[in-house]
Order: sequence, then C-alpha cells, then structure tokens
Amino acid sequence: MIELAVYALIAVFIFSRLYHSLGKAPILGFKNQPSNVIDNRVKIEDEENKDENITDYIDQNNDDLIKAGIAAIKSKDKNFSVKSFMRGASAVFDFIIKAFNIGNLEQLKYLLDSNLYSLFEQEIKKHQELSEIHESTIVSIKSQKIVEIKLVKNTAFIAVNFLSEQINYAKNQSDELISGSISKINKVEDTWQFKKNITSSKPKWLLTSINYSIS
Repeated sequence: MIELAVYALIAVFIFSRLYHSLGKAPILGFKNQPSNVIDNRVKIEDEENKDENITDYIDQNNDDLIKAGIAAIKSKDKNFSVKSFMRGASAVFDFIIKAFNIGNLEQLKYLLDSNLYSLFEQEIKKHQELSEIHESTIVSIKSQKIVEIKLVKNTAFIAVNFLSEQINYAKNQSDELISGSISKINKVEDTWQFKKNITSSKPKWLLTSINYSIS
C-alpha cells in the first residue's frame, strides 16, 4: 500500500534542502523522482491501525458516513490508516502549493490526476507567458478534517477540508505588485479530493479536485 506518507517524506526532504525564505518566489532545482521511489510501498503494521482514534481527523457533522467509508476501505485494504493519510495529506497540501508557485510540472504530474494536471499546466503556462509570479505562502494550517470518504468499486475517494492562513500575491516581470498583498495574511478554506485504486499493483493517491475560498 502506498500512503501519502511517501509524499510527506519526499516533500520534507526536498524543501528542507531547497526551499528559500518565505515571502519570496523560491528557486528550486527539482530532479525527477524515479517511479520506483514514488511507487514504493509503505507498510503499516496491523497493530498500529487497530482501534485507531480518528475523532480529530473527521468532520463530526458527517461522522457516521465518514466512518462507514473508512470501514469500506479497510474491508479491502486492512493497512489503511486515517492518521497516516492525514499526515501525508498535510505535507502534500504544502508540497503542491509550493510546486505550483514555481511552475514545476515535473513534480506535479506525480500527484495530480490527468484532468487536474491539465488545468494546472494551462494556468502555469499562462503565468509564464505573462512573465508573472504568483505566490501563495502557507503561514499555518489551522485545521484539516475529512469531510467525505467513499469507495466506488475499487477506487477510494477522500475529501479533506483545510483551513489555513496564507499570504497570496502576484507580481509582474518588473517586480510590481499586481494583486494581493505581500504582508496581509488571508484565511483560506480549501477542500481537496484525493483518489486511489486500492487494488492496483502500483497504487498511489492522486489529487482530483480543488475548491477554495479566501477571506
């Protein structure tokens, strides 16, 4: 089973080595991760998953349906861990935003499904054509909760709501601010949906959709 913890490890390693200061567009020299590294299996002992306390990770307004979804996934993948998934989801949330900031499609293609990747690619190319820098810096993640989880045949879908504080702005090629603020901290609410074929010989979680609002 591949859990998002794999991506968490990759993200922590890369950004601890290469990420520059906050408030600046970072210059990163990503190298392609070999597919055997991305698809490496993370084994979690059964004992770790028994009686897992998931209260802190799920939306209490929808807890019965979420728990039913978790049970459905575990019926086909006994090693599935909500805690491990959420730990990885947090790291991937940060990782994808940073990769989008710098327009690194090579890294994004491992984490997005084909439809969402196409949308990211179009947006990144538009920024490049306009010589614009779009920056979103995560100041903190205030909360993250599973708001929906379901199993459709052999594909698991998990929607996670992130409440975060971010600095969001855009600059032109003359380094002039064209939108946002380099100092204002915004409250941002995102809902990201991930999916994975849990019976695949090389399963991995992919981000399939993003909905967000800024206040």
